[in-house]
Amino acid sequence: MNTESLEYFIKVYEKKSFNSAAKDLFITPQGLSKMVKQLEMDLETELFYRGSRGVEPTEYGELLYARAKHICYLIEDIKKEISIMSGSKGILNLMITYSTAAALPMNLLFGFPKEYPNIQMKLKEVPDEYSIGESFENEEVDAGLIMVNEKLDNCNYELILEGEVVAVVSKQHPLAYKDEISITDLEDHPLVLKAVEAGGEHSFVSKCLEFGFTPQIQYELGNVITAHMLCMSDGVISISVDFIEEVLKDDRLKVIKLKEKIDQNIYLVTKKKPIESKIVSLFKRYINEYIVDNINRVYIKEGQ
Repeated sequence: MNTESLEYFIKVYEKKSFNSAAKDLFITPQGLSKMVKQLEMDLETELFYRGSRGVEPTEYGELLYARAKHICYLIEDIKKEISIMSGSKGILNLMITYSTAAALPMNLLFGFPKEYPNIQMKLKEVPDEYSIGESFENEEVDAGLIMVNEKLDNCNYELILEGEVVAVVSKQHPLAYKDEISITDLEDHPLVLKAVEAGGEHSFVSKCLEFGFTPQIQYELGNVITAHMLCMSDGVISISVDFIEEVLKDDRLKVIKLKEKIDQNIYLVTKKKPIESKIVSLFKRYINEYIVDNINRVYIKEGQ
């Protein structure tokens, strides 16, 4: 058994077809079938039920798939670490949500490969409401910088930037003269909600329910600019996040704080593992050192 045969098995499992898997792997269906058959002989069991409509995994195939994904990732991880130790190129697969990319400084996001020239960073930007759980489960990503409400049990979370939910209105709106309002002041107003995570209840909605009312959510959007346009044209109130509004300032709008603080933070997310990869450890250290350095600069500036 070798990792190549495991990777071939994984492709057949996911495609549910030798023909489709063979096309992706650039080999013949006969060659792929022979490779999987050899794997079955090594394991002394059938991995697939073969039929006219394709293939279905046996219970042993299901078990192997769960283990094979992890084994292939570990082998790839070992290769990465050896590459770093030998001075060759390593790769960090980083996932980041749109608003996080806008809120965090550019020198934080792109300073890592400058500090570690032998590590290439592959950055994948996704919508704020994108669910990262599957990407971590499939070993497609090493780390994520995201806004979250719910936390996955199989991931570690480190706080990067604290934020809170705010209300945004046009300067012609009846609430625009206020700098702070209660969440109950929003009960009878049509709202646009800044989407931050797939699945589960938005923290703002949960807080409204605690206060005994269901908010009038007209739209849930990932695009802040669209929310701003709706504030101006339709007079709705946008429920957003303070650090996002700080980045995307619009002089025609008023940002209003809520008396009842609702946290909306940015976290560095990594998958829980018995042994953490060298690249992930270096990235976590880089992020933490950056945060400490910037906190110290703030303290020094305030003390002057």
